[in-house]
Amino acid sequence: TTYVNMISGPRKADELDGPQEVHLVLLDNGRSQAFADSELRQTLNCIRCGACMNHCPVYTRIGGHAYGEVYPGPIGKIITPHMVGLNKVPDHPSASSLCGACGEVCPVKIPIPALLRRLREENVKSPDAPNKVMRGQGSKYSRTERFIWNAWSRLNSSPALYRLFGFFATRLRNLTPSNIGPWTQNHSAPKPAARSLHELAREHLAKQSIEKQPGAKR
Repeated sequence: TTYVNMISGPRKADELDGPQEVHLVLLDNGRSQAFADSELRQTLNCIRCGACMNHCPVYTRIGGHAYGEVYPGPIGKIITPHMVGLNKVPDHPSASSLCGACGEVCPVKIPIPALLRRLREENVKSPDAPNKVMRGQGSKYSRTERFIWNAWSRLNSSPALYRLFGFFATRLRNLTPSNIGPWTQNHSAPKPAARSLHELAREHLAKQSIEKQPGAKR
């Protein structure tokens, strides 16, 4: 109720009290941009109850000031990119564990986790892509990253390429770099095993078949 204002208009000729003129200024602030998309417009259903903030593990750990904008918490992650542009808050959609607590407690059932995933997609789209839905789209686009993921998709969709990759990954495991960027700041660098799971399974099956032959030593 604190967000509701009743406006009656200017006073009439037979009224003694009231304003002489009333000027109504509508601040769009990116809201029409969000409303234009059938999925993103659900963001505007927010009633400012704060339930999503009370249940968000990220918000409860870092607090509201860490978001750097007016709206913090889960709702701030999906509304702020429309207000200031996704390029100014590129990390907002990623500042979530996607645990789903915010979507479960929202009284108007805003699918906040789904909208966060949608904004992450818009974040990595090509800036030159047609049908832009918001300002700052493609703020985290990287040609190198796109190439790597396309290659990864092709590798995992082709059995022949997958087996070939596994063969060389196990044989050349000692060439794996020990520093692979931010991941190795707090983690050990991953290293392929000496033999793949497929190779171990084939060896195990071959050993079992030999043991089952008549006269085989046990």
